[in-house]
Amino acid sequence: MLTIFFCPPALADGPDKSLADILSSAESLFKAMQAKNYTSVWAGLSAASRNTIIEETRKEIARNGAGKTASMEEVRRDFAEGGPIARGYWIGFMTHFDPGLVLEQSRWEMGKIAGDRAEILITYKTAEKPALLKLFRENGGWKVGLVETFWGKVRRF
Repeated sequence: MLTIFFCPPALADGPDKSLADILSSAESLFKAMQAKNYTSVWAGLSAASRNTIIEETRKEIARNGAGKTASMEEVRRDFAEGGPIARGYWIGFMTHFDPGLVLEQSRWEMGKIAGDRAEILITYKTAEKPALLKLFRENGGWKVGLVETFWGKVRRF
């Protein structure tokens, strides 16, 4: 089960620093991954993560699509709707990332909260160091920076 440790109350003060909203946003994203609810996964990602995933996917279609191309808008729409491109992407992603490890076998601790940015430290049960999950407040809600957190690093906990 998910174990959460909260930050000191001084960091939680203020109307814009809702710990419950931050933690709920992160947990909801990983639960959506686990449930294979790809439209909810997409909605829970930061704009920067979505843009990077769209661009990488579009380039991969052009490189391996046997002459097929896709515009940024086509790929964006497919991900938003949970279409075949999105399903293929997330199925591939889940072969390298198990959200169950994050939800069921990791300890969560609040990190820094500053303005429109927040951090959650997620420590897998056998890990020596936590992963630093980055969240960003966008359009009135907290979004997970999947790309900002994991790209360039080993994706599996």
